[in-house]
Amino acid sequence: MFSRTPLWILLIFFLPLSTAHANEPGKNPRPALALDRVHVLDTHQGRVVKDRCVRIEEAKIAAITEAGNQRCRRDTRVLELDGRYLLPGLIDTHAHLTLGPLEMRRERGKMVMVAEASDEIADHNANRLVAFGVTTIRNPGGDLQAAARYETRRASGEVIGPESFDAGEVIHNMPIDGLAVAVRNADDMRRVVAEQVSQGADWIKLYTGLSPELLQTGIDAAHDHGLPAVAHLERIAWPDALAMGLDAIVHLMPVSPDLLDDDSRQTWQSTARPGTFAFFEWWEHFDPDGPEADRLLASFEQYRPVFDGTLVAFHAAFVQDLDNVYKDDTRRLVHPRLRANWEWFTFALGWQAEDFERARAIWPKVQRLAQRIYASSARVTIGTDMSNPWIAPGISMHREMALLADAGVPTERILAAATVTAAETLGAGDRLGRIQQGFEADLVVLDANPLKNIDHTQAIYAVVSDGRWFDTERLAELSASSEPSDLSEPSEKGE
Repeated sequence: MFSRTPLWILLIFFLPLSTAHANEPGKNPRPALALDRVHVLDTHQGRVVKDRCVRIEEAKIAAITEAGNQRCRRDTRVLELDGRYLLPGLIDTHAHLTLGPLEMRRERGKMVMVAEASDEIADHNANRLVAFGVTTIRNPGGDLQAAARYETRRASGEVIGPESFDAGEVIHNMPIDGLAVAVRNADDMRRVVAEQVSQGADWIKLYTGLSPELLQTGIDAAHDHGLPAVAHLERIAWPDALAMGLDAIVHLMPVSPDLLDDDSRQTWQSTARPGTFAFFEWWEHFDPDGPEADRLLASFEQYRPVFDGTLVAFHAAFVQDLDNVYKDDTRRLVHPRLRANWEWFTFALGWQAEDFERARAIWPKVQRLAQRIYASSARVTIGTDMSNPWIAPGISMHREMALLADAGVPTERILAAATVTAAETLGAGDRLGRIQQGFEADLVVLDANPLKNIDHTQAIYAVVSDGRWFDTERLAELSASSEPSDLSEPSEKGE
């Protein structure tokens, strides 16, 4: 179901190199690039290959040679990188690119919840993702027509942004216009899955309100169409869902009563409040090193699901009562309509001071389970839940990686999760996620080695997206402008 790629062997090529130029409709031919005197990060092996020249032609890596090689530099725009570090473009596997504000509206005399897609917000997010080195995303739930419109704008050069692999509206037991479609029975499920496949879905996203029977039907329907099924689960325990054939799980909130022992389950259920209070109340009864956690980890070892934890989404909620970096990020980078929406719609809706203190008290348990999962054989990736409260585009990818490092996940594992592993789980491991001849030229140039400190992923000197060079000033333009349409054409600072 997912493509497999062989182990990467960095190659040095000495054959004569072509001087072909990319030629986009309506644009002048773009010269080939030579990124010279750069240290190449092999995120699969967790190592650095020093002093290379990387030649880029027609948005692909044409060759990798020793630094200063004239065949690499010939007939190119040479960029001397002076010992900086070249990282594959980052991949956010949980980014709701097109999602608009969650709103309550009165329709036909009833109050309904809507989250209509927005092309304006999609373009705003897309610019900022690239500005922070995110060149590919998985959009795990949204309007497929909006996703198709975005891809058309991106392909035409109207907007600068990452390639997107898309799921349709999440399949749930209640509708939310633009975000969720409701199914009531197996026939509904099979019909909805077929409709999403016909509209170009890359994944099928199943949601928390489904019964075990409908979850199984959704998994089977996705597989019948040759697509993987990803789920956000609460009541259904993760080991049970994986045994059904589920391919991927999102969010480090396995808040199922079936993952508590009998006494803890009864205690929790007798006092549990509805809504997001489970984000900490459930954890107060869960032991991340106990037998139920061991059962969860055993299922991850057996089935090797794709998994992204989105710790940043929960951590932002846990500190929402304080001044924090997430609020700063929001003010700088989030579209104004989403920013205004989060004044009332948050994951900590209704929490009081005591609730925030309780949430922060269980955070070490979340960290411990994250450490265990990211050390397992699961195909772990990096996801942020972008476009949900306090999750800003682009920077949230780096926040997530830092949170995982704080939890004790090795930097090598984090960087692989953000690049090569993510590409493989998207079925694109033969063209994305590595710095290798023939792969797409999606790259991040860093001032310091991220293998030494994961915070160095934020020391971005330049980004190459689809073979286009964006220097620091151009990246600042991408992240600062509030009008995405102003960013459609590269300036003199961008290739």
